[in-house]
Amino acid sequence: MMTDTSGKLVLQGLTWDHARGYDPLVACARRYGELTHGQVAIEWRKRSLHDFGAAPIDALARSFDLLVIDHPFMGQAQQTGCFRDLHELFERAALQAAMQAGVGASGSVYACAGQVFALPTDAAAQVASLRPDLLAALGMDTPRHWGDVTRLAKRARANGQSLAWAGTPTDAACTFLSLAANLGHPLQEGAQFLPAGVVAQVLLHLDWLRAHSQSACLEHNPIQTYEAMLASDTLVYCPLAFGYSNYARPGRTPRLCFAALAGPGPQPTRGGLLGGAGMAISSHSAAPRARAAADFMHWLHSAPVQCGLYLDSGGQPGHGAAWRDAHVNARVPDFFAATLPTLESACVRPRFAGFVGFVERAGACIHRCLRGEIDGAALYDALLRDYRETWAARNTPSPPTEPTP
Repeated sequence: MMTDTSGKLVLQGLTWDHARGYDPLVACARRYGELTHGQVAIEWRKRSLHDFGAAPIDALARSFDLLVIDHPFMGQAQQTGCFRDLHELFERAALQAAMQAGVGASGSVYACAGQVFALPTDAAAQVASLRPDLLAALGMDTPRHWGDVTRLAKRARANGQSLAWAGTPTDAACTFLSLAANLGHPLQEGAQFLPAGVVAQVLLHLDWLRAHSQSACLEHNPIQTYEAMLASDTLVYCPLAFGYSNYARPGRTPRLCFAALAGPGPQPTRGGLLGGAGMAISSHSAAPRARAAADFMHWLHSAPVQCGLYLDSGGQPGHGAAWRDAHVNARVPDFFAATLPTLESACVRPRFAGFVGFVERAGACIHRCLRGEIDGAALYDALLRDYRETWAARNTPSPPTEPTP
């Protein structure tokens, strides 16, 4: 962060490279600058979706004041001290209210070992999406459980169409964890991985999904999957991927609708992995800069801003009031209210230091299995060993990394 010659504070912010992650923050920073009569400016930069979920945060915290982050990094944040504990900058009641306002577990996931490192700026979970026009043409309703999904896949294939899926290594690992949770076995922190029978069952579903989805599914992330669903009339339904309200907004032709998870477990809507994003303040920001950043965050995470300017500028609010607000749901039909049951019962990933690296390695192994390069037994052995070793090493500080230019 800098201070220009007029005394104005210029905060440096880092978010992720998509209209949902960037546009609302730029619009809100502009409006906040007006409210402070030009005394505070925030300059936002972007990084890729993959780096948002995988790149080390401690190096980035040395170059930015405000960072939009993924909650599985909380263990690393606690270990490295790279973010401010928001208890230092917020009154306790205000901080507690902001955390409790997060939809589902979106607020509580940024707390770790008695500290709070971020506020819930954005909320998401792995949910279903569909082309309503294509389902209507097939004479199918929105699936409510996995049996409906399999029937839809069969009818789509007979019509020269298919399902869709986001199956990059990271996304494949997230789908793996969602399906396990939906089947009643969320991955827990600790040395014990999932039971072998659960892993085998999840792999059967994943392999079926790969076989019934677009040919490039293993190279597509959620954004690419949704763009592909809109680009042609061949992809009718995606059973689970992180939801993006941008694609459900009026004015898009065609547009997507989103729905609660319809999984294979006894409670089909439950267990979709929690996503979204939180906003943190770098521990490298000196007191005046950190105070200015906290004031902006307090304003940004208020219900009026989240339900108003943030939403209207393309954002996907983290505030629960937005998800339940009738006016918000009218502006983005078939998204917030439709997916709320899955958000409220979403599965929270482990957050201990090293878990993000485990997900990256697990995704690569799952990919190899889906490509037929290793079998399910080899995959299970690799995941079991890696998870146990990652848990055992969680308190070992990582070697320092250099900031990304």
